[in-house]
Amino acid sequence: MPSYETLCIFHPELPEARVKELTAWMQKVLQGSQGTVTRVEEWGMRDLGFRIKKQRRGYYVRIDHDASPLALKELERNLRLNEDVLRYLSVRATTPMPAQAPAPSPTADTAVSPEVGVEEQPQ
Repeated sequence: MPSYETLCIFHPELPEARVKELTAWMQKVLQGSQGTVTRVEEWGMRDLGFRIKKQRRGYYVRIDHDASPLALKELERNLRLNEDVLRYLSVRATTPMPAQAPAPSPTADTAVSPEVGVEEQPQ
């Protein structure tokens, strides 16, 4: 199953208990569709870059999960219908790239000439 990241912005006037309820509800929706939640991060209250539904702040929650595309579609459908959600965004997570060996740096003995790939020896 592909990995996804979902970021939700909840209404700022919600109590902390309700935010935790909504986070658990999102996890339940994913697990009900054979998805697995790998990480939940509560970022807390933050200022928005611009007003969303007349609000200047929002409570941010990020969930990393492995789910089928149908499970993600069901989660987004439920988020769209919930009035406590100001905005959400789901993206497919990329796999980390393997570490590349660092490029060798020019030493004091050789200097790179303006022509690409041509090295000159000092005189």
